[in-house]
Amino acid sequence: MGGNAMEAIKCEKLSFAYPQSEYNALNNVSFSVEKGELCVVMGKSAAGKSTLLKLLKKEIAPYGKLSGDISTFGRVGYVAQNVEESIVCNKVFSELAFSLANEGKSEQEIELAVAQSASYFNLESKLESEVSELSGGEKQLLNLAAVMINNPDILILDEPTSRLDPVSAMRFVDIIKKMHRDFSTTIIIAEQNADALFESANSIMLIENGSLLIKAEPKSTVEYLKENNNALIGAIPIQMRLYDNASTVAECSEIFASKNINPISPQKADLKTILELKNIYFAYEKGRDVLSNLSLDVYEGKINAILGANACGKTTLLKVIAGVYKPYRGKIKSKASISMLSQNVFDIFTKEKCADEVSFGELCDFLEISDIAERHPYDLSGGQAQRLALAKVLERNADIILLDEPTNGLDCVLKDKLAQLLKQLCEQGKTILIVSHDIEFISRYCDCASFLSMGKIVATKPRREFFSSLSLYTSTVAKITKCDIVSIDDLKECGGI
Repeated sequence: MGGNAMEAIKCEKLSFAYPQSEYNALNNVSFSVEKGELCVVMGKSAAGKSTLLKLLKKEIAPYGKLSGDISTFGRVGYVAQNVEESIVCNKVFSELAFSLANEGKSEQEIELAVAQSASYFNLESKLESEVSELSGGEKQLLNLAAVMINNPDILILDEPTSRLDPVSAMRFVDIIKKMHRDFSTTIIIAEQNADALFESANSIMLIENGSLLIKAEPKSTVEYLKENNNALIGAIPIQMRLYDNASTVAECSEIFASKNINPISPQKADLKTILELKNIYFAYEKGRDVLSNLSLDVYEGKINAILGANACGKTTLLKVIAGVYKPYRGKIKSKASISMLSQNVFDIFTKEKCADEVSFGELCDFLEISDIAERHPYDLSGGQAQRLALAKVLERNADIILLDEPTNGLDCVLKDKLAQLLKQLCEQGKTILIVSHDIEFISRYCDCASFLSMGKIVATKPRREFFSSLSLYTSTVAKITKCDIVSIDDLKECGGI
């Protein structure tokens, strides 16, 4: 198939079905991406985003029934969502040098290329480090640098910030935008939360049930979603859909400041501790303390949240609470039963059919996974696997439910469903403890939040007080209002929208 001289990617009537699947993952998809274009791909969970991106990189294209035409004009680099599965070497230098060594480059060529890449991606101080010593944000930067060291013409990224804390995600996106400016690299990136990229994108591609809804500039995409009352409007940055004639936080702040705001209801203070951690210390083998003199109260019948940077100890804390790890000092007081959903949800699956993992009934209907009963868990999309694992954890009927990054892989509609489910569980007397990087979700739905840093809890406050006291780890609404109105629901209650 021939291509326009300005085209980097061209797909015509592309359809794809996985083996033994009764439906197409992609249906008659046609589009083109121009050289130097930054295109953001958005859509619901299991819409076909990851399938499409993998098909654009023939070396990792999934096996199945393919029809239509795919053309990529130039070398293609691919950055996967799960960085742990992408990195192959123990040392940072070795990871950057790996592909160059495989191509037979000389030692001098490799050293120069690695030095240049490490400088650009701010990894110079980490070159002699073990990969295991890096934070999540640093690992994803290393993953990106290892791909870019081969100078691809086209860069494909599949939800690269989904496992990063807000500050690390912001830095990663800044690098993507800088690369786009510096090198005019063609970039196509799938993101559930596209806030930081939306305004810089040349185009937004919306995929629904394997079909292309629209590919257009950001403002036209917003208009399309509003006109069609499409639920994906919830994935659009808040500042672009809050007020007419406003598209930035600053513009929204100005409009909000001009409004007459009603007093907002005070948060209820009926807090009863169901789980108490007192002066907890934990370290891996003979390493440094990951948790150090940590104390925390978890409140009964509430959605409790913990935030903090990558590698600050949040997952370790959940595993200590769950009894997976034992602290070497300190006390944990609770008589409640505990169940945990880990961040890597595939670890929980042991059967060859989803129907053998959980009882498919009302809960699976609510989570919209009834149609996956006969599939293998490892064949699911990230969002489907997340919901199946959640159903399995909830079936245990524990008093306290620990959730490690539960919104990973979920679109805006499913996030709202998850919140509804968690609220129902709390009304039934269950207690929820969430670790999450999803600021917009937590700031809207939690009852109280804690910040973990340097191995200990440095603050625990009610939701509105917590997020209004922060400047970086806070919601878009809090940045707009500059007060304790921190979510869309708060804005509605006070008459701000």
